[in-house]
Amino acid sequence: MSKLPILVSIPHGGRKVAPEIEQIWALSEEDAFHDGDPYTASIYDFSDRVEAQLVMEYYRAVIDLNRREDDIAPANPDGVVKSHTCYNVEVYKPDCLPGPDLQELLLHRYYRPYHDDLDQALQQENLKLGVDCHSMAAVSPPIESDAGTPRPLICLGNLGDAEGLVCKPFRRITSPPELVLFMRDEFRKVFAHEDVDLEVPDIATANLPFSGGYITQRVGGGPMPFVQIEMSRALYLSPRFFDEATLMVQPGRIQDLNHKVFQVLKRTVENL
Repeated sequence: MSKLPILVSIPHGGRKVAPEIEQIWALSEEDAFHDGDPYTASIYDFSDRVEAQLVMEYYRAVIDLNRREDDIAPANPDGVVKSHTCYNVEVYKPDCLPGPDLQELLLHRYYRPYHDDLDQALQQENLKLGVDCHSMAAVSPPIESDAGTPRPLICLGNLGDAEGLVCKPFRRITSPPELVLFMRDEFRKVFAHEDVDLEVPDIATANLPFSGGYITQRVGGGPMPFVQIEMSRALYLSPRFFDEATLMVQPGRIQDLNHKVFQVLKRTVENL
């Protein structure tokens, strides 16, 4: 089978702690797990079916690839190097927040190589679509202004408004409106019969609640369409599929989600 001309970026799917910070790391496995995008490295694993795929191996709390280099703790506790998780749990032991030298080391060894690889992958002439793949909490976490609000099952971001059109604050879009709306409608079809444990506002949306993070802002807007994908963790971190004690999800559920997302990506490329 020929590979789809797609670039897949999975920046928050890692489950490792960098050795440079192991001795000062304070997060439990559970806290690090829920701060990141657990299982996205498997849900969006199309490495044998797409032309290019990048996956980060380390926890989001180690280094957040979806932040600017200067967006950093303590000014932003949830920055590229964090002091707290999105659930307000301290990442490091008391008085051990990385200083400038350690921050620079983390950026040099883990942040910049991913972005360099992303830039290199974007140079492939045969690519037709880029996607930055994430998961999101089923309800907004405490750091959000709408904390506790249920989220849609899928949110697509192109830096635009709910119809994919140019709007503030970015005043530009990273994919044509018709493309992001096509993807939205395809996600609505494949996830139409999901039975989740909360009442969601929609199956799939464009730019609500997320219109696109730093990666989408940085690399999107060129000749190739680029879209951020956010999947609600209500789809797999529910008691029906997930064991909180072991942090394990039923493999069949991950495979099902993988298949559904790939269906949408395949149809999207065919529609370009």
